[in-house]
Amino acid sequence: MNENPLDFLTPAPEKEQWVVFHSKPRCEKKIQLLQRQKPAHIFLPCLKRVHNYGGRHREYDIPMFTGYVFGRILREDKQWYRQNPNVANIIEVNHEKTFLPPLRAIAEALQGGLDLDVYPHLQPGRKVLITGGPMKGVEAEVIELKGRSNVVIHLELIQQSVAMEIDLAYIKPLV
Repeated sequence: MNENPLDFLTPAPEKEQWVVFHSKPRCEKKIQLLQRQKPAHIFLPCLKRVHNYGGRHREYDIPMFTGYVFGRILREDKQWYRQNPNVANIIEVNHEKTFLPPLRAIAEALQGGLDLDVYPHLQPGRKVLITGGPMKGVEAEVIELKGRSNVVIHLELIQQSVAMEIDLAYIKPLV
């Protein structure tokens, strides 16, 4: 079922509901195929990637949000989906008004051919590990400084801190 996601990324009718499927590892595309068995609208945003194997080029799609698939399903089918071996959990969407606009924006960007990258959600106060560049291996904290996200390294002993901008590709949230 290759329908345009912009056609169904709308508030759910009364008998349907929006959910986020938390998939088992590497099962996102299998969850997308479930809409062939039960009526549903499944949105799996994917990024195009190219690999070069010697002289051959292979293009493939990888899920944008590893482990997550978005769906508008019939309320009566929720238990059927929950029992599927590829589904680890189902997260119910309670606030469609805040959930749907970012999904629609992502769908529009993908259809427009924009090159997208996914970054971790970095809220101020979050502890992170810098994974690349000259600061590789350093633990820091995210702060908002002059309207931009920065990382800060604290020197507790002298009660001073140093803030810097780091490429988001080099930041991994600490649990």
